[in-house]
Amino acid sequence: MPWEHYLLPLLDYRIRVEWNVERGRLLSWAVQLEWLDPEEGRFVWVARYDTAGGLPHRDRNRIARHEPMPHLSPTSGGDLNRARDDLLSRAWEYIEAYKAAKAEGREAW
Repeated sequence: MPWEHYLLPLLDYRIRVEWNVERGRLLSWAVQLEWLDPEEGRFVWVARYDTAGGLPHRDRNRIARHEPMPHLSPTSGGDLNRARDDLLSRAWEYIEAYKAAKAEGREAW
């Protein structure tokens, strides 16, 4: 089954939500915060929650890869919403941390 998605555009950032459902069952999901980086002239991903590899985790670009999130379920729509709400409520915190890491010269991935 193909992934479904929606994009929630905000000021100079946006939230991308993707999920895969088969026979009415949520199989996997991803929620990503993207920021319009004025230096690059494009949206860059800043932080994301996803279930790649089977278990929910958070990645923060230039900061931390694969931070386990054992309290989240790969098959819970409620947890997908909790991840989205965290990125929405803490968007500027994540963006400022990304900008600081970029200024320090940390590599993006």
